[in-house]
Amino acid sequence: MDSQETTSLVSKPVEVQYHKGTLAVSKSDVINLETFLPFLSWDHRTGNFRCHADKYRELIRYLYKNKIRYSDFAPKYNKLSILLKTDFTPFAYQSEALNSWNPSKKGITVLPTGTGKSYLAAMAIQKVQRSTLVLAPTIDLILQWQKNLEEWFGCDIGLLGGGSNELKDITVSTYDSARIQAETIGNRFCMIVFDECHHLPSPAYSQMTRAYIAPYKLGLTATPSVESDRQQLLKDILGPVVYSKQIHQLSGDYLAPYEVNTIEVDLTEEERHAYDNHRGIYQAFRDKVPNLFGNRYSWERFVMHAYRSAEGRNAIRSFNLQKQISLSATGKMEKLAEILVRHNESRILIFTNDNKTAYYISSLFLLPLITHETKARERKLILENFRLGKWPFLVNSRVLNEGVDVPEANVAVIISGTATVREHVQRLGRILRKKDNKTAVLYEIITANTGEVYTSKKRRFHSAYERFS
Repeated sequence: MDSQETTSLVSKPVEVQYHKGTLAVSKSDVINLETFLPFLSWDHRTGNFRCHADKYRELIRYLYKNKIRYSDFAPKYNKLSILLKTDFTPFAYQSEALNSWNPSKKGITVLPTGTGKSYLAAMAIQKVQRSTLVLAPTIDLILQWQKNLEEWFGCDIGLLGGGSNELKDITVSTYDSARIQAETIGNRFCMIVFDECHHLPSPAYSQMTRAYIAPYKLGLTATPSVESDRQQLLKDILGPVVYSKQIHQLSGDYLAPYEVNTIEVDLTEEERHAYDNHRGIYQAFRDKVPNLFGNRYSWERFVMHAYRSAEGRNAIRSFNLQKQISLSATGKMEKLAEILVRHNESRILIFTNDNKTAYYISSLFLLPLITHETKARERKLILENFRLGKWPFLVNSRVLNEGVDVPEANVAVIISGTATVREHVQRLGRILRKKDNKTAVLYEIITANTGEVYTSKKRRFHSAYERFS
């Protein structure tokens, strides 16, 4: 959306300027703007109207449609002249997604991991031909974005985050860096691509978007929010879901075919005794709590209450111990060993829910490991050796759940995880990128007669797992 002036009998145009995440708007001589644009508030300090920068599109559209003469000094983004320099022919669903987004240039596209969401974004950048900011949640992801965009467009790509602070017409940034710099760079981009946009409804990130004027927005996710309040917030920020395909719709033609095996193992006699003992201690204390909180019970309130007494602290300790017993049971390690032998020529990702179990598996089988504590240089080396097949088995504790591109991986083993559907689908997605004639296999190992049975059942409530239930 470029600066526009429309013909009018009025001699003095409305001036629109950007200032630290807001728009400063002068009065109109012919209309009371605040009557028709309720988001405008009068600023007595500066003698003009003020609103959040994200109202830029709505404001300019109103002035243009009503033939109100205006001078637009807010945008500092550029027109581009870029072309995708690849021989790749977009898949039909990528072209469909772009066509669905293009009329309004706002909205969310839902596509499974491994189906080329980043290339779709590049297609949108080429379509818009304006300065663009690409946001992603982690350093690993923005480095991956930078590499891909430089390869596809054959130009330098700016980078914000991980110690870099370089702005260019196309820039990739972590959500955190974009939040920190929002008030200074909020008018530098015409379009923002929100990768893994399900992160956006957090208070800090959603507030950050209000400082950017970008009239064009594209949200990308494989796992959209299911909570109604978060769905509404995403819609308010990015627009509605304009295109959606699920794993089962693309499996085979565009994603690798896959199998899912859920394996239950028993605790040893010693583990069962310890598990039941600690669970009994925890439950005995927990059963007293609802009487204290009534309908306002929550885990956070329970923990706060528990730490006020020795009995409560002991209950929390027992809860953690019984959980750890089920997460790293001997039977799980035996099954994992069988899988590693069975798939000894495959690339295997092993997922845990916590660092402790990840370190235990790494030391038990002498396998490379990535956690959130792994330094960037070491992480890069480990991933490169995994891709090359030098280290074909890789343990991680949730850090590879989303975004990182490892197309060589064809087997995933879930040792432990949360009950969230999103996480489970993300982990499956890590092995679904189509490559040669591979068939992906996901193993989920859970301990029988523990809380893991419920956790497993809850996180498999998704169309990707229906035929394996």
